[in-house]
Amino acid sequence: MLKDRLIFVSLLAAAVSNIILWVALGGKFGWSVEKIPLHFNVIYGIDLVAESRLLYVMPLIGAFLLGLNAGLASFLYPQNKLQSYFLCFAALLLQIVLLLGVFVIIVLNVQ
Repeated sequence: MLKDRLIFVSLLAAAVSNIILWVALGGKFGWSVEKIPLHFNVIYGIDLVAESRLLYVMPLIGAFLLGLNAGLASFLYPQNKLQSYFLCFAALLLQIVLLLGVFVIIVLNVQ
């Protein structure tokens, strides 16, 4: 499966994006117990304030789903390549969405 260039590039880009998530959060917040705003609502404003280490759930979920999608893609690849492509591209898209979310949280917590 990894000999297929589209799958290899999308999984590699997703893995690099997940590593960037971990590094960005670790560089900005560390492993502190400082309370920061984690969620903002246009109507109510800040509606979730919690410890910054809860942010690490985002890249953890991303890594789990990346592994799950890669495993399913490798299982389905011999029967149906198209489904494997969709799973790998979905893993990449998920990492990009998580990167955007982490970027917004970092920008909103500039001190």
